[in-house]
Amino acid sequence: MSLKLAIAGFRHGHIFSLVAEARKLGIEIVAAVEEDATTRESLSGHEKITITHSSFEKMLHEAEFDILGVGDYFARRGSLAIQGLQAGKHIIVDKPLCTSISECDQIARLAAEKKRSVSCMFGMRSSPTFRMMKKAIAEGAIGTVRTLCITGQHPLMLGTRPAWYFEEGKHGGTINDIGIHAVDLIPWLTGLQIKEVCAARCWNAKAAQTPWFKDCAQVMLKLNNDAGVIADFSYLSPDRCGFAVRQYWRVTVHGDKGVLECQNQDNNLMFANSDSSMPESIPCNSESQADSFLEQLIREIEGKTIPGQLTTDYVLKTSRKALEIQQEAKLF
Repeated sequence: MSLKLAIAGFRHGHIFSLVAEARKLGIEIVAAVEEDATTRESLSGHEKITITHSSFEKMLHEAEFDILGVGDYFARRGSLAIQGLQAGKHIIVDKPLCTSISECDQIARLAAEKKRSVSCMFGMRSSPTFRMMKKAIAEGAIGTVRTLCITGQHPLMLGTRPAWYFEEGKHGGTINDIGIHAVDLIPWLTGLQIKEVCAARCWNAKAAQTPWFKDCAQVMLKLNNDAGVIADFSYLSPDRCGFAVRQYWRVTVHGDKGVLECQNQDNNLMFANSDSSMPESIPCNSESQADSFLEQLIREIEGKTIPGQLTTDYVLKTSRKALEIQQEAKLF
């Protein structure tokens, strides 16, 4: 099946992962729109993408394509996805999918009515280290999962990060932004579902100049086997080395027979059980390649879905759960 891609919005650099993946797979990018004049000007002459339109509605009407990729600011994404579905397009969005539960529900209804696929760029599950952790848990290396501790600390990078992050109403919440990765990882890693939100809190700390931007977030969750999750998703990492610290996606999983820990950029998995005198550092097989988010979307479009891959149903449930946790945090 020959599929064509159009992209709406380049307000976050993550969208270029979709551009790169499309080129790798030989999928033609037939159109690209950026409505923000400053961003559009910054992309003039860009070596990886050519902006063809300054109006989303015009691109949707004029261009012939199958998949709409969305990378605009967070609060704009839901409406773009909804319009794309109404026009009969498959959708792939840089996370988050949208910023409200009502938008998420509307996207779900349209996807079902139009028989179209919807996906998000959940790329962390392609990490060889996380994949090895998933395999070890499934094989019973640590017994029954009892607790998870997850830190997704990010640098704030005020002045470097896109300015819209700090414009009121455009971001939509730190849990929905960062924590959505954990909402994806938890069931994928453990096979367990999030049963209950025990506590959730967002607050403004480091970004004091913009008090509406709640740059710190913590949650406590219960899984369906009564296992507990404690997680921190905050913009407190030092700016210069923020993505290199261990607290940038450090995941610790304790079972009743042992413990596993890794960090997103590690090439090793830490493991210890009741027989261990010292923790082991197990090297990962980085040669084993996982299918990308775009390959998984295409597989679903072609009716070739395999167990464990990203699907429309999974992406919508994951997105809605992240929004529910974000909503819970607004109560405090």
